[in-house]
Parts: sequence; structure tokens; C-alpha cells
Amino acid sequence: MKMGTTTFYLKHNDLGISLNNMTQEEINTLSKLSPYQKNNNFKGWSTPMELHNSNVYLLVFWKGRLMKLEDAPITLRKKYYNSHTGKTLREYEWTILKRFMINEIKYLDKKFKKELRRKKERK
Repeated sequence: MKMGTTTFYLKHNDLGISLNNMTQEEINTLSKLSPYQKNNNFKGWSTPMELHNSNVYLLVFWKGRLMKLEDAPITLRKKYYNSHTGKTLREYEWTILKRFMINEIKYLDKKFKKELRRKKERK
């Protein structure tokens, strides 16, 4: 691990070995994985990204996947499958995620402005 760099290690599923059960050699192999290599998987773990202190990336967590916001439109090109109804919608996953994010930003902006007005009224 480089100075000022954070590497994310994601466990794919329960079949992957837990960190507590890994030997020191396996942990060293895991720590040498890089998202820039072609093969960034090891025993059920992967390294999807690294964040550097000099760069700021917005991260999105969608259906168990962590990704940079700039990679989301490329990654989320499948039609959205609603697990509650068991149907595939006519919209892409990216379209639905974008709508969720925009609505959440509008809600948080409204809440932020409301709090600012309250502070002005108190003074």
C-alpha cells in the first residue's frame, strides 16, 4: 500500500476466505493486488479501485457493487430487474440510479436550505 492511497478490498460472496482464516502469505498476496492489473481477484476477494488523497472520487454503491460515479454509466447497462416483483423493467439500471441520486440531492438541498432559514430566523 502506497502512502496516501486507500485500496478497497471487496469480498465477492460467503465462499471467499475470511481475513481471519488467511495465512500471512495469502494476506501478502492479497495486498499486492491492484485494480490496474488484468487479474485483480484472489480467493473470493477483488480490488475494484484505489483512491488517492490528491484525487476526489464520488463513489456509488449499487446492488452490492462499489464503483466510481464516472464508471457507473458504463457498468450499469443492463435492464433493471426488480427483485420484489420479479420483473425486468424497460429502464436501464443507470437511469434508475440517476433518478434516485437526483431525487436524494434535491431532498438534501431542500433540507439544507430549510436549516439555513432556521438559523437566520434565530438570529
